[in-house]
Amino acid sequence: MFGKLFGKKDTQPTQSQSMSGVNVNGGQVQQTQSGRDGTAAQQGQMQTQQQGISGAEVVKLLGDLKGAIVSSGISDEQKEDLLDCLKAATKEAGKDAPDKEFAKANLKKMADGMKTLNDTSEAGKGLWKTGVDVFKAVAPWVGVAATFFGG
Repeated sequence: MFGKLFGKKDTQPTQSQSMSGVNVNGGQVQQTQSGRDGTAAQQGQMQTQQQGISGAEVVKLLGDLKGAIVSSGISDEQKEDLLDCLKAATKEAGKDAPDKEFAKANLKKMADGMKTLNDTSEAGKGLWKTGVDVFKAVAPWVGVAATFFGG
């Protein structure tokens, strides 16, 4: 009422929040709502969070997965299919300028095959458990969430 007498309007201050160009893998985003004339900003090392591990570390993890595949009780044909995809991804990860999309496609194909083996055989179940751990670790390197590989 006094606002009307003195020429002031009874309106609430406007507030807005926006986010653009955000791609978070394994990171945290926080938005803050502030009062009148307040601002909040958050900056982070998103590139570092997205990259996660180095190509050399990816090569080592994929080497560990190769050992698990070779020693698993799945058929030789199944091993060969998985190892073909793994070899291509490992070779790419070892390059100075890797094509991560190519590596990601091969890892996805391998993960799909391992998931099928998990659903259909006892030998595949143990292999899938090992594979999930590796896929979770390399997911940030190829720029996807771990769930991309079905884990």
